[in-house]
Amino acid sequence: MRKLLLTIVLIFITSCGFKIVNLSEFQNYNIVEINTVGESRINYIIKNHLLRVSKKDEGNKISVNITTSKERLIKEKNIKNEITKYEIKIVANVNIKKIYDGEDFEFTITKNGNYDVAKQNSTTRNNEKQLILLLSNDLADEILSETNIKLNDS
Repeated sequence: MRKLLLTIVLIFITSCGFKIVNLSEFQNYNIVEINTVGESRINYIIKNHLLRVSKKDEGNKISVNITTSKERLIKEKNIKNEITKYEIKIVANVNIKKIYDGEDFEFTITKNGNYDVAKQNSTTRNNEKQLILLLSNDLADEILSETNIKLNDS
C-alpha cells in the first residue's frame, strides 16, 4: 500500500508539466519610438530601461507612449504634528502601438513607496530620490512584463 501511494505521488510531482516562463525569450520586438510626458526623472529612467532591452534586429516594431505622474502624500505625523513619513505614488499610463498593423494596447501601472523624514533636509531628499529610483525601475520592469504579455497574446 505504501509503495502504491509513493508511486502515485511521484507521478503527480514529476509529470505535472510545470515550466517557469523566462520572459526574456519573448522579448522579440524593436522599440522604434518612445514618447514620454510627465515627470522627467521618472521618464528618463523608464526610457533607458526600455531601450536597453529593445532588440534592434527584430521585425516586430512598436511605438511606446508613456504618461507619468508623481504624487507625494503625508503618511505619518508624530504627536507634535511634525511629518515623519511621506508616501510617493507613481502612476504610468502606457500606450503601445504596433507599427506594422496599427494595433494598440493600453494599460496603467501604479507603484507606491514610503520614505522617512530625517533630521537633515539633504538626507530626506536623498531618501526621496532613492525611493523614486527604486519605484521607477520596478515600474519599467512591470511595463516590460506587461508589454511581453500583450504582444505575445495577440
